[in-house]
Amino acid sequence: MLLLAPLLLAVAAAAPERPVQAPLDRIASAKAYSHYLQAKQAELKSDWRSALEELQSAVAFDSASASLRMALADAYARTGYLGRAEAEARRALESDPGGPTGAEAHLFLGKAAVARHQGPEAARELREAIRLQSQIAKGKPPEEAVYDPEAWRLLAQVELEAGDEGAAARALDDLATRLPAEGAESLRDLGHMYLERHDLARAESYLRKAVQQDRHDVEAWRRLAEVEEARHRPEEERKAWESLLREDPEDVEGLLALGRLALRAGDPTSARAWFGQVLVVSRDEPGSRASVAFAWLDARRAPEAMQVLEEGLVAFPKEPRLLYAKGLVLQDQRRWEESAEAFAAVAGDDGDLVASARASQSYSLVHLGRNAEALQVLGPALAARPRDVRLLSARAFVLDRSGRAAESAEALEQELRARKGEVGGPPAELYEALSGSLQQCGRSAEAVRLLKAAVAERPREEALRYALAVAQDKGGEPEAAIATMQALLEIDPEHADAMNFVGYSWAERGVRLDEAERLLSRALDLKPDNAFFLDSLGWIEFQKGNYVRAVALLEHADSLTEPEPTILEHLGDAYRRTRRPADAARAYRRALAAFEEGADPEGPTQRTEIERKLRELTEVRPARR
Repeated sequence: MLLLAPLLLAVAAAAPERPVQAPLDRIASAKAYSHYLQAKQAELKSDWRSALEELQSAVAFDSASASLRMALADAYARTGYLGRAEAEARRALESDPGGPTGAEAHLFLGKAAVARHQGPEAARELREAIRLQSQIAKGKPPEEAVYDPEAWRLLAQVELEAGDEGAAARALDDLATRLPAEGAESLRDLGHMYLERHDLARAESYLRKAVQQDRHDVEAWRRLAEVEEARHRPEEERKAWESLLREDPEDVEGLLALGRLALRAGDPTSARAWFGQVLVVSRDEPGSRASVAFAWLDARRAPEAMQVLEEGLVAFPKEPRLLYAKGLVLQDQRRWEESAEAFAAVAGDDGDLVASARASQSYSLVHLGRNAEALQVLGPALAARPRDVRLLSARAFVLDRSGRAAESAEALEQELRARKGEVGGPPAELYEALSGSLQQCGRSAEAVRLLKAAVAERPREEALRYALAVAQDKGGEPEAAIATMQALLEIDPEHADAMNFVGYSWAERGVRLDEAERLLSRALDLKPDNAFFLDSLGWIEFQKGNYVRAVALLEHADSLTEPEPTILEHLGDAYRRTRRPADAARAYRRALAAFEEGADPEGPTQRTEIERKLRELTEVRPARR
């Protein structure tokens, strides 16, 4: 995004690949002009050192030429001599204080001040560049007026970083009156920046201004749709995507998004129409089929997802993306044997996809009890990509499930030590895998210490804080875990999973239930169809004694996912409280069947506890005499 681009190398007035432009003012010396032309030839060959030497010679023969001075300033900046570059720009300014080169020099000096983080100086230089450009253009027909929009855009960035949003907006509005397309692009970039900062109201404001300035700006409509999705306003999101498609009817992302929106609205017929159009216009049918399949899967419509993939595999029987997507659909249904076969068939030159397939294949094999085979599958993949975190995490999972957690922990600790010097530190997934292995072999305290140290080094990395909270909770420190998650929510107030963690933790203990309900309601605003969030909210209602309401929420949660033991156990408990013993028994049996299909228990005693509850419902009581 232009507003956030690094500026150190951009102090040069143009990208290095562009040759210098012919000077605007007269070059008095023929020798100076000859050296200038030699510099231009050198730049065409990306020979920046020779270009610098030729421009030095050109200026020596014509020291009064402001344009040659600016060309030399650019050359100094490109070769890293920023101090000399600024000095030449100031000499150019002395030679042409009120002309086009003077405006160029002020812009150059403004960039240099931005690179040095000298905001007030940068603002002064950029305002002067804008004043001179405006003065030179005054009285000219619009088609003859020449503006460099970078002065306005950089000034907006400087004002924004100084906290003066109004001044930034005025700069961009002024640019928009002179160059509407450029102004719209700047407003779009400003809106995107606020979107990345999760300031959705400001993001929407600037993006709407951008599309008002230029309704043909497809990217502005795309960003606006993203904002409306983040604000959970499906109708406004739909309008933004439809506006985008009016400009580009073959935009695959827009067609997919409208299909997903139709599914969320309970309109599968419209979704099929949108998805069908995706497949008509796409230049990458296999990739688009995989995306469509994932949209159906997200809507809990696995048969439609599978149909899309199977139709694609008829035409592209060995297409790795379709095979991988098929494996994920089957895995979601806990059809472990078939999913392992689909993942095994993934091959080709895409190393990332093949690595993901092998990691997923090992997961399915573990659920079939074929742990040794899972390790064999991972062996060649790790030999080819020994530092791939997905594969390392998958091997840790297999070893943990094979009773070899200590071996897994030792390997991961060694890998962590090897990565300590990396820029940004080892990936969070590596810490998570090691923490899990340490907990599996009874070293929970070490897992917590490891993650605390990682969080201290990278305090704003959300994945590390989340992993620490999980480790604290499993290590018997529930209060510390909640505190860690609350600290995470201070960093990211919209972290829905952290809200769910805190709310469910309170619900499990039957405390602070009103606060827990508010947290879960907010989490569901962010992710409306999350089965686990609905389960947590249903459990809060159960703890409050609102059993009928709990049943409704838990039934909804159950409908949104494959059978999950915890959801079904909660549903069975709620049925018992509403005097529906047959339904309760059926829920408990489905929970036990889910364990047989490979579902993981929430805790070591969960399965035994569900069996006990089922016995209480079905045991024959002696008749009274």
